Parts: sequence; structure tokens; C-alpha cells
Amino acid sequence: MLTLAIGDLFIPDRSIDLPPNFKKLLAPQPSSSPSNSKINQVICLGNITNSDSTLQFLTNISPSFNLVRGEFDNPTILSQQLTSLNKNSSIPLCNKFVHDNLKIGYTNGYQLVPRGDPLVLAAIARELDVDVLIWGGTHKVEAYTLDGKFFINPGSATGAFSFDSPDNDDDDDDEVEQEEEDPEVKEGESEVKEKESEEEKKELDSDKKRDKDDNKKEESDNSVDPKQVLYEVTEMNSNIPSFCLLDTHGSTCILYIYTHIDGEVKVDKVTYTKD
Repeated sequence: MLTLAIGDLFIPDRSIDLPPNFKKLLAPQPSSSPSNSKINQVICLGNITNSDSTLQFLTNISPSFNLVRGEFDNPTILSQQLTSLNKNSSIPLCNKFVHDNLKIGYTNGYQLVPRGDPLVLAAIARELDVDVLIWGGTHKVEAYTLDGKFFINPGSATGAFSFDSPDNDDDDDDEVEQEEEDPEVKEGESEVKEKESEEEKKELDSDKKRDKDDNKKEESDNSVDPKQVLYEVTEMNSNIPSFCLLDTHGSTCILYIYTHIDGEVKVDKVTYTKD
């Protein structure tokens, strides 16, 4: 059975749309229903947010669509939208299903503290009594085994940015050490810098005049599509867009990780077999 695991889209709050290459892969027959005859079911990990067209796109990929609640989803509105699309309107925090010898659970994971912690995820897997646990919320694709179980994070399908930032304690310590340097050395350095800055200002003034003239010429010669610029800026300030496909049969799960890097789709394969 082929299962699509996708989530954390945040359309249009943090991203304007799915990458075009992803849409072609997921819906090779967009005018048909379902739009992908190979995918048996879609597992969405939430945080679709406020896009009717995105929800319709996801529900049309496969006849079977299941959704768990994301941190920023409105369950009331989503339930109404799913009902109008004749889909399962229940939106739990977590869910699971069984295929052959594998029990697979899934959750957004925003309720876990610390978020994405392997030990916490292992505890959730034991509580749900599953062999494979799919979770989201971190916007970074991951796949690993722990205690004989398989853990999968499909990342963000749009590469939406996350408010979770890495620790910067080391950088702060380096800045403090630099500030505590000898004051006499600082005074000498400041005098040299003042002389250099005066010379640099003169050079900058002349460069600015040249840049203004060049910019005027470029503005008149080039016409840029605003939507394309917005997509490129969004892509630059985001995570890597990704989703996963799970091919399950017997006690084996073959995971295909799709990532969108520099306008191209890259596919990685990971195999898990239940002991």
C-alpha cells in the first residue's frame, strides 16, 4: 500500500503555494478524481491553515484522506470544509491504522514537549502501540529507528519557516568575550577605523552616484513578475520543501523522501523491517 505523508503547509500564511514540481508529482491527472491512481491514502499532519484550494487538492489525490489537527488549524472550519468535500470530518490529535503486519500512528506533534524529542516520540509510539510513528511540527524531514520502531517526519511540504530556532548560546559567548577585550587596544583600533571610514565615505558617495544611474537603466530595461519574485523570496527564507511516500507490505516499510532543492526534486530511499 502506498501512503502519502504530508503536512505543515501554512498556505497562505507562510508560503504562497506548494512547489510546482511537487504538484505535478502528486497530481499527474489534476482534472481526474482521484488525481493520482497510485496513492492509496493521504495522511495529512495538519497546519493547512486558510486555503480551500489546498485542502481540495489534497483530498482529491486519493479516495482515502485522513487529517490530524495542527497547532494553527481551526478544527471547526476544517470539519465543515471536509464535510462539503464528502470526506471524514473528524480531526483528532493523533490517529493510527494497520496494514499487514505494521501498525502506523501519526500526529502533528505540537503538543509534545520538547518538540521532536526522540525519547518523547518513543513514549508516544509505545502509548499508541505502533511500529511506525509519523509526526510533524518541526518543518524538517527526518527518518530514523529507535528501540525497534521507525520514526518519520515528512517536514513541510511548502518549506514554510518555523518559529523554532537553534540555540545561539555559543555565538553569544563569543560576542561577550570580544566585548571584554583590553580597552586600550579598542581605542587604537577606533582611531584607525575613523580614518578609514572617512576615505570609505568618499568612495561610497561616488559609487552611489554610479549605482543610481545603473539602477535607472535596469528599471527601464527589465520587467519582473511580482508573483515570481515573491515565490523566490519566500523560498530563500524558508526550510526545504519535502514530503514522504510510504510503501508498506508485510513487515517492511520502504520510505521515499522527496525534497525540493534549487528547483529540482531529489528522492532518497530508506527501508525499515519490523523485527
